[in-house]
Amino acid sequence: MPDPGAARSFWLEEALQDDPGEPCPPLEANVVVDVCIVGGGFAGLWTAVRLSEREPGLRIALLEQDIVGGGASGRNGGFFSSSWWDLPALTGLFGEREGLRYALVLADSVAEAEEFCERNGIDCWFHLDGAMGVRAGSWQEGISRRSAIDLCARLGYGDRMIALSAAETRARADSPTFVGGAFIRDVAVLQPARLARGLRRLLLERGVRIFERTRVTAVDRSRPSVVRTDHGAVRADQVVLTHGAWAAGWRDFSRSFSVIVDYIVVTEPIPDKLEEIGWTSQIGIADGREWLYYLRPTDDGRIAIGGGTGGVVFGGRASGRVVTNDRRVAEVAACGLLRMFPQLEGTRFTHAWGGPIDQTPAFVPFYRTLEPGTIHAGLGYSGHGLSQTYVGGKILASTVLGAEDEWTSLAVNRPETMKAPPEPFRWPVVKVIASALERGDAREEAGKRRGVVNELLGSGPIGLRERYVTKRQ
Repeated sequence: MPDPGAARSFWLEEALQDDPGEPCPPLEANVVVDVCIVGGGFAGLWTAVRLSEREPGLRIALLEQDIVGGGASGRNGGFFSSSWWDLPALTGLFGEREGLRYALVLADSVAEAEEFCERNGIDCWFHLDGAMGVRAGSWQEGISRRSAIDLCARLGYGDRMIALSAAETRARADSPTFVGGAFIRDVAVLQPARLARGLRRLLLERGVRIFERTRVTAVDRSRPSVVRTDHGAVRADQVVLTHGAWAAGWRDFSRSFSVIVDYIVVTEPIPDKLEEIGWTSQIGIADGREWLYYLRPTDDGRIAIGGGTGGVVFGGRASGRVVTNDRRVAEVAACGLLRMFPQLEGTRFTHAWGGPIDQTPAFVPFYRTLEPGTIHAGLGYSGHGLSQTYVGGKILASTVLGAEDEWTSLAVNRPETMKAPPEPFRWPVVKVIASALERGDAREEAGKRRGVVNELLGSGPIGLRERYVTKRQ
């Protein structure tokens, strides 16, 4: 496996080779627009898409510090997923009616996004084949947890999440470690950087002004607002902040989320081995560890896998060595594939990279309007950004346009449900929890007890959310 740390993920390298797109030079002047979007990831792109659809004459500028797809939107696993596995928590946070409503909106977004890409000529390897949450060992539960399956059935959506036997899981991908799981219908896998670059092309065609390699240094809270950059400024009636994990360095969001780092590795093309293990569809897989592995095939016959452990970032530094250069964390992901599929021993890994996640304590995004009422933030997508930003773009577009509709009335459209601890306390707390999760998984995998300390510390994030839910009820 190569050392991680390359400037580009496999996804973005492939997307740029396929279509580099027309240049979007940095901002080097002062411009005036109706809406300025900070952040060229999926949340910003989808917001611009919805605004340009609903108000075609709107003057929109989008600022990205790297290139579109260079951040988390071009570094993730490429799962466009529903949240049926998390339905008990969603109904606990938002109430049964509103939690189910949000889950349905996320589920519906998957097929809707596929149709959107087809209609707009975006070839992003979109495959709506569903996903399996597997138990790769009798000790695992994870995404296939019974409480989620039972709640889906009780609420009339039992076809969305179906329990699988060991034989049924292995019929889809033959791992000797699979002892059961669940099939989730409303999940697709795609090439995320191709989607990001496709949305970039579409927005340029619609007249949106995109400025890449443009770092925002400040936002003046005035009417109109002024978004300042290194070499220019944008005066805008409305500003939308969608810069993800990088927002942790801004005072307004210093306690909104923790920044954790996931690493992904990609194999060489192995179509014959995929055939050998029976993984002939484009179904995605996630196992039931506390710090889960997620993996999926690609259109050119590779397997991409991430997870198993991760890095933790201090304060607002969503870049640097811990985000891109931690070989140990990347090796954990590679080893996870060989544990699950020992038949792949000897497979070469050609790419490895890391990416930051803006992880909220409640595991759901938040939306907040800052003074003087014209600066709107949508952040904290917590590792499930493909589907949640698709919905978030609709929420933010309606907010900008002052509409009170089905999107602004979603229960998730509210400020942070829970706050993260402040620094310098947050980093050691999250680091201890991350280590406990990894140690506990390793012990269970070796046939040992998880350990009382690992159990207590590792249950911290979920336990905190569960206590919040219990208190509300």
